[in-house]
Amino acid sequence: MAGIRVTGGAYKGRRLSVARGSPARYTSSKVRQAVFDLLGDIEGMAVLDLFAGAGSFAVEALSRGAASLVAVEKERRTASLLAANLKDLAPDKDCLVVNMDVRYAVPMLGRQGRRFDVIFADPPYEMGYIALLPGLVKAGELCRDNGVLVLEHSKREAAGAPPGYAVRTKRYGDTLISVLACAYEEEPAR
Repeated sequence: MAGIRVTGGAYKGRRLSVARGSPARYTSSKVRQAVFDLLGDIEGMAVLDLFAGAGSFAVEALSRGAASLVAVEKERRTASLLAANLKDLAPDKDCLVVNMDVRYAVPMLGRQGRRFDVIFADPPYEMGYIALLPGLVKAGELCRDNGVLVLEHSKREAAGAPPGYAVRTKRYGDTLISVLACAYEEEPAR
């Protein structure tokens, strides 16, 4: 098994186990560091990691003080490895791994009344998820007031932000990080 190194916080320097031959891509340490620089202090926040893979972003968030984490990963073997990584690295944290397709997990989490301060998504590039996710998250009412949706995506994709989202974007080579603030605006009176 190969490993991914945690770049900051209480677990800095620890390694996550990742399965060789897995189709999952992993957020590079440079991009992870950039995301947390953009987010600032996440101490005590509730975090949702969509398309979690082996959990590089999820564990980094816990390492930096996130109070709770829900990680969604469709591939069974990868989700199982993520659960093992979380149990090993953060046994005292409130963590849940959901082995399900994001398109079904987001509405399910919304029906459960779950709300998050930070929602991170690193979907497969150029497969339509970047345009889909902001609307899906908004419809599920997953983002707390003043929460953010952070999308890692290809420079060839635009983050399709519905009304009510403010967008900041940073570029790292071919990768864009789009931070969408979830301060929903009221719909205009008709």
